[in-house]
Amino acid sequence: MDQSEFYKDQYDRSLDRKNEINSSLSTPIGILSAIVAGLFYATTNFVYSDNWILSVIFILIGCCTFYLLSRSIFHLAKALSDFQHGYQYAYLPMSKGLDDYYQELLQYYQSHNKHIEDAKADFEKYLISLFIEGSDINRRNNEDKMFQRFRCHQFMIYAFISLALLIAPFAVNFGVEKGKEKIQKVRLTDTVRISEIAKDTNSYGKDKKPRHNQTNAAAHPTDSGRSRSKSCRPGG
Repeated sequence: MDQSEFYKDQYDRSLDRKNEINSSLSTPIGILSAIVAGLFYATTNFVYSDNWILSVIFILIGCCTFYLLSRSIFHLAKALSDFQHGYQYAYLPMSKGLDDYYQELLQYYQSHNKHIEDAKADFEKYLISLFIEGSDINRRNNEDKMFQRFRCHQFMIYAFISLALLIAPFAVNFGVEKGKEKIQKVRLTDTVRISEIAKDTNSYGKDKKPRHNQTNAAAHPTDSGRSRSKSCRPGG
């Protein structure tokens, strides 16, 4: 293997390593999503009002889990994009630009009556310099991404362990609350005794006149007139 092939191979490996690292970052994304879902379910279904000691233990472990989870997500984001700076990988110039540079070298060497082989040698040296510079830049970026990935995995494992510890107080709380019935508390205001309600109902029934008596009197007005006329007749 000559010098140009060696440095080209190093440059190609640096780009392949970059793709491998980016592909491996999809695994912690899925695991962190599961941890977030588990933490959210535990914190939203825990009853905090019954046992204050159990609640304090749950809150402390939950805060620890949230911190470790946040650190893991932070390093994952650093591995993906490095926030504002980003990872500037080195690539070869466009093929048209390389060809233009090679043609300029040929014209320069021809105009100065030099050998064309020397122009090819200078162009090869130029490519080797690009390979060396690009592989160094890409390797530094890959090392930074691998370090951030390692820190992401580290805090992700800690967060998973903390979440597993969180299950203990949550399971105790869930087991205690599972058998309880949901009781609604009702507050009565302006209460009235049942005896008073019954008294008012009876008095209302006595004060009300029956409607059928008035109806009968209105339906037979002649009966009262006849009784008056009979009383007014002289005897014998």
